[in-house]
Amino acid sequence: MIMALDVDISAASGAMPYTDEALGKVEVAAAIVGAPTDLQGDGDERVRTYIGRYRKIFATAGYDYEKSIMKIINDIQFDRYRVNKATIKLNALARELLRLHVRGDVNPRKYLNRDCADLLIEFRTLIRSNSQKYGSC
Repeated sequence: MIMALDVDISAASGAMPYTDEALGKVEVAAAIVGAPTDLQGDGDERVRTYIGRYRKIFATAGYDYEKSIMKIINDIQFDRYRVNKATIKLNALARELLRLHVRGDVNPRKYLNRDCADLLIEFRTLIRSNSQKYGSC
């Protein structure tokens, strides 16, 4: 268990696949690392803590958090995924990440890599322009 907590985030491979097995790994990692449920501090602190914790959770499971968020956002935009437990979870994580940035008035480029930040901003625009199809955030 201690090894899982000292995981090297840079060792995470690619995006999480949309499988029950991959989702199970992320859920086990979240139980070990601790999902960010009670975020404290100002908006900036909450965003930084949330992203840091999910990077660690995904790395513990063997996946890259930002690549996983980018994959689901791209697939939502172009209707390239089937709805299953994994895609529902990733969709919810992408929307929560967006909500934290908007509510905390934090520029996504501050804590996310440039490509992920730009895609998150694009996702916000997509949701706002077609809330009937994508729901609200």
